[in-house]
Amino acid sequence: MTLNNINSLSVCFFLGAGWIKGRTLPRSVRTVKSLLQKGWIEKQHQGPKNEVFFRLTEKGLEAKKSPVPIQEQSRRAEGGEMRAPRPPWTPEEDGLLRSMGAAGESATAIATLLKRKAAAVQQHARLLEIKLARSPPGPKLKWK
Repeated sequence: MTLNNINSLSVCFFLGAGWIKGRTLPRSVRTVKSLLQKGWIEKQHQGPKNEVFFRLTEKGLEAKKSPVPIQEQSRRAEGGEMRAPRPPWTPEEDGLLRSMGAAGESATAIATLLKRKAAAVQQHARLLEIKLARSPPGPKLKWK
C-alpha cells in the first residue's frame, strides 16, 4: 500500500492524527473520495454548523509512512531503458547560439542545427541572457 498520487500524498501529509476541517484541505474532490473509498481517511460532521472534518485512519497512517515509489526506479525495475542526459553545452554551441540569436533566428531553427530540443535552446538562451526571435506558429489544430 503506497501513495502513488501527488494529490493523495498532499492530503495525507496535510492530515495528522487529529480531526481537520474539510475546507482546509487542498481542493480535490476526486482525491478525497478515493481516499475515503480506500479507508485511508474518515469523514465526520461536527460542531453547531455541522462542518465536515477529516482525519487519517490507521490504514492511512500506514500508507503515509510507506516509501513513495519513484517512476525512474520502477522503469528500471521493469527493464525499461532510461534516456541518457544530454551532454553539457560546449563553448562552440554557446557561440553559435549567440550569433544565431543576434541574427534573429528562432529557437526552433537553432535547435534543428544543434540537434537539441527547442525548449532546451530557449532555456539556455535565457540563462545566457540571449534574446531569440519567436518561432513561427505550428499548424493549427482543428477542434471538433
